[in-house]
Amino acid sequence: MVMQTLKTSRASKAKRAFSTRRVPRSAMKTLLTGMFTPQPGDLVLARVEQIGNHTKLELTDGRRALMFPGDEIVVCYGNRYAPDQFESTVPVDMSPCDLVAAGGIASREMTRHQRMKTPTQIVPLGLVGDASGRRLNVMDFRVQASEHVPELPAVLALGTSMNAGKTLTATSMVRGFKRVGLKVAALKITGTGAGGDMWIVRDAGADISLDFTDAGYASTYLVSIPEIEALTYRLMNYAAAQGAQVAVIEIADGLHQLETSQLIRSSRILDLAVGTMFASYDAMGAARGVQELLDAGHHVLGLSGQLGRAPLGVREAEAATGMRVYSPWEIQDGALIPLVRERAAARLEQTGGKNPCLRNLAGAVVPGTMALGNLLPLLGSGRAIGPRSNAATLARTVLTLAAQTVMQAEADHLCGVGPGNKGGKRRDWRNGSHLVEWFTEIGRIDLQMPRLKKSKYEPKFIAKAEVPADRLQAILATDTDELPAAVTALLSSLTRTRVSSQRVGDLITDITEAIASLAPPALGVQISSPSAPVSLWPIPRSSPASATATEDDELREADLSESLLERRSA
Repeated sequence: MVMQTLKTSRASKAKRAFSTRRVPRSAMKTLLTGMFTPQPGDLVLARVEQIGNHTKLELTDGRRALMFPGDEIVVCYGNRYAPDQFESTVPVDMSPCDLVAAGGIASREMTRHQRMKTPTQIVPLGLVGDASGRRLNVMDFRVQASEHVPELPAVLALGTSMNAGKTLTATSMVRGFKRVGLKVAALKITGTGAGGDMWIVRDAGADISLDFTDAGYASTYLVSIPEIEALTYRLMNYAAAQGAQVAVIEIADGLHQLETSQLIRSSRILDLAVGTMFASYDAMGAARGVQELLDAGHHVLGLSGQLGRAPLGVREAEAATGMRVYSPWEIQDGALIPLVRERAAARLEQTGGKNPCLRNLAGAVVPGTMALGNLLPLLGSGRAIGPRSNAATLARTVLTLAAQTVMQAEADHLCGVGPGNKGGKRRDWRNGSHLVEWFTEIGRIDLQMPRLKKSKYEPKFIAKAEVPADRLQAILATDTDELPAAVTALLSSLTRTRVSSQRVGDLITDITEAIASLAPPALGVQISSPSAPVSLWPIPRSSPASATATEDDELREADLSESLLERRSA
C-alpha cells in the first residue's frame, strides 16, 4: 500500500457524490493506492474517463453537476440492481470500472437495459483514507441509534417494479399524515444511493427523511436480510428519538427483487407495519402483488401508483382485487387516515395498549372526516354494516343522494318554482345539468349539478373536502324510526335553503333502498322489514360470495346512485 497526502485543495475541487454526503470533507486526509480489494461503501477518488449514460453527478447538496472527461470525483463502491438501468457489482480490484448511478456508485456493469447507453467510465485513483491511512467507509459515519425493536409504527410503500409509483405513494402518505398534525419520518430502506426520493419527501413536509445511506450503506443490493432489518430498526429508532410519531417506509424495486422478496416475508418488518400501500402499473400486477402480500401476512390498505392514470385500469384492478385505487391527491387529503387509524387501534389492542406511538396514531383523525373503518360494525342500537367496502359504498351513496337533493332545492329557490311548475314568481329557468366532481375525504363523488339560464349556480359545499361526519354517521347508525331526523340534520349541514318535505321524504326512501341494495340475499345477509333496523353481517373474505360482492362495490355504488337519481328526476 502507498499512502500519500490528499491535499485540501484537491479534495475540495473534486466533485463529491450524494452517496458520500455523511463523510465530512475534513476526514479525507490521505489517498491510498496499491493492491486493494474494494469493499461496498469504500470512498474512492476517481477520474472521469469517458462520458456515457450518466452525464451528471448528484452532489451532496442535491445539485446535479455536469461531468467532463478529466474531472475528479469522490464516489462510493457499491452493487446496483435496477432493471430499467444497470445490474452491477463491486469490482475485485482497483482497475477501471463504471459509474452506474448518478448518486455516485462505482461498480462494474454486468447487464443493462437495452435502452441504456454504456455507463460512464471512470478510473480509480485511490481509496480515500483518514489521517492514519485507514480507508474511509460510509459505515463509519452512520447515524447513531440502537437496533432494538422500535415502538414507532410504520406504513409500507411497495410496488410491482421500479418506477411503479412507490415514491409518489409514499410522498402522498407523508402529506396525509402531516394533515392530521403528526410528525412524520420518511424512510427508504433499500435501493441505490440517490437524493431524489429524499428531496421529494422532504418537500412534502417530512420532518425526518432518511435512507439506507444514513445507516451506512451506499446501496443494499446483495446486503443480507438481517443487515437490512437491523438498518431499518436503527433508522426508525433514530427517527423516534427526533420526535417522529409515524414512519412511511419505501422498499425499492418490485416484489420479486432479491432482497424485497425476502423482506416482505420478514416478521421483523411485518411487526413494524400497521398497513401496506401497493403501487402497480396495471391490473394484472395489482392482482398478483396484492395476493402475494396477503399470503405474506400484510394488511393491504389499498392500491395506487401508475395504475391510477388509466380509468379502465383502475376499474380492472378494483374488480380483480376488491380494493380501492387511491389517487395521490386523495392520499394527500387524508383518505387513508381512517384505515390507518383503525389498524393502529387493532395493533394497540393486540400489544396490550402500552405503545404511546400506536395510541397517538389510533387517535389521529382528519378534522371533519369519518373513520369508515369504524363502521364495521357501528356501535349502538342500529345497524352493523359490513364488509368494509359496503360501508364505504353506503357512506358515499348517502352523501351523493343528500348533495343532489340539496342542489335541487337550491335550484328551486333560485328559480322561484320547482321543475315543471309554471305558476309562482319565476326568477330563472333550468337548463339541464352538467357533471361535476366533488373531492371529499371519503372519496370522489360525481354529481349532476343543475344548470340555470340566468344565474351562475354552484353549491357552497362543493368547495370543501370535509364532510359532515357526525351527521353522516348518525344516518348509518340510527334506527329506521329516527332516520327522518338524522336526514334533516344532514341536509341542514349542507345548505341553509329550506328543503321541501316531499324532497326529504324521497331522500329517506332512497337511503332506505340504498341500505337494502347493499345487502343482497346472495350474500347470506338478512334484511329486515322497512319498519325494523337493517342488519348487514360481514362474511369471511375468502368466501366466493364475498369476493364477488367486493368486486362489484364500485359499480354497484354508481349504478345505485344513478338509478335512484334518475327516478327522482323523472
